[in-house]
Formats: sequence, C-alpha cells, structure tokens
Amino acid sequence: MKGMIKIAKGTGKVILALLTGILMPILIWVALGVVMNQKLREKRVKQTETPTIGEILAKAGLNIHRDGH
Repeated sequence: MKGMIKIAKGTGKVILALLTGILMPILIWVALGVVMNQKLREKRVKQTETPTIGEILAKAGLNIHRDGH
C-alpha cells in the first residue's frame, strides 16, 4: 500500500510539473497580449483630437467675428 501511495505522489508531481511547464508560458503570452491591447487602447484615446471652441460653435451655426483686437 505504501508503494502505491509513493507511486501516486510521484505521478501527481510529474503531472503538476508538466501542466506548469505547458500552461505557464501560455499564460505569460496571454498576459502580454492583454497588456499590449490595453496600451494600444490608451494610445488611441490620446490620439483623438478635441475640437476647438470655434469648431464647436461653427457646427452649432454660431460664428464669432473678430474686430481685429
């Protein structure tokens, strides 16, 4: 019976090591992809141009005339 337990523990350790060796690199790449995606989204938000007050008023149909002052 002790031999079976020893074999089961050894098999469990091997299976755990294999899963860790296979899954950890995959999880690292997935995490890297998530971070890159987040950075690209933040960059896209920063690149959007905000309209000037003149453009907003022009869209609304209100024009501002300057007197040269």
